Amino acid sequence: MKISQRILNNKQLTKSISMQKLYQVIQGLDSSDGNLYQQLPMFQQGAQINHDINYTADTVELHSHTFYEILFICQGKNVQYLWNNNRYRLQKGDIMLIPPGVTHRPLFAGELTDPYERYALWIEPDFFKNHAAQFPVLDYALEQCRLADSGLLRSTSATYSGLFAGFNTLWLEQEGRRFGWEAAVALGAVHLMIHISRTFYYRNASVAQTESRSLFDDVFQYIDTHLCEKLTLEHVAGQFHVSTSTISHLFRKQLDVSFYHCVIQRRLINAKNKILQGMSLQDVWEACGFTDYSSFYRLFKKEYGISPREFRTLNLRE
Repeated sequence: MKISQRILNNKQLTKSISMQKLYQVIQGLDSSDGNLYQQLPMFQQGAQINHDINYTADTVELHSHTFYEILFICQGKNVQYLWNNNRYRLQKGDIMLIPPGVTHRPLFAGELTDPYERYALWIEPDFFKNHAAQFPVLDYALEQCRLADSGLLRSTSATYSGLFAGFNTLWLEQEGRRFGWEAAVALGAVHLMIHISRTFYYRNASVAQTESRSLFDDVFQYIDTHLCEKLTLEHVAGQFHVSTSTISHLFRKQLDVSFYHCVIQRRLINAKNKILQGMSLQDVWEACGFTDYSSFYRLFKKEYGISPREFRTLNLRE
């Protein structure tokens, strides 16, 4: 097991230092340790919050989570965001709603002119669903985004301070670790989701428009809809009547990965979702376009640091 994975599994350690310091330690230990963002678990029951600032255009690979992630953008120019097959240009006050299993990552168009600062609220699915079943208003903003096939809410300047205060209060509660802080963070997350839904309901936030579609967006969506088929660079280039070098350049420019690596990442994310839905491991590899189980096993473990069976055991406990 890799060093970072052992740290992630050490519950005593993860309870003793802040989330920010923990992730800095992990990132500093082994920058080649697969897709770190895929490996990050939740350490707290109910909800937890992270506060991140990027000063350089660091590469964050395509990933998904097994929990809800709510991003609140505090500042950042020259940053786009990929949410499933949609691409958005971020601005201050944006709220990115990312359900479990949704493919996402930031896109940096060149060097950052301002720091990319955001809060990331993570909520356990069962915790959220249990509360939403009793109080459906919790799911209002997420449901509106589902209906619009969108992940981004754009708040008004008048509502920024209230939303910022909500996220910052949770962050200070978590970092302060006073008596009852875990309950305060979890229940505070419920209150914050009400605040977000209420903001949207009263038209102080709206579903944001995607960026104008480009060749990259069309190819990226084509991959998503043909994952179970054989996807070669030559075939995809032929479908869009462009050269293979054009496709290769697009993926290097937008994602800083090769075309083939992107295909593998999307297949692995799809495989994770199917495992969580209860599909047998023997059926998963074929349904996601892998040539055989051994290739699927090897690529899964290389990307996430654990085997498909270990992932299923960790996430499908009774």
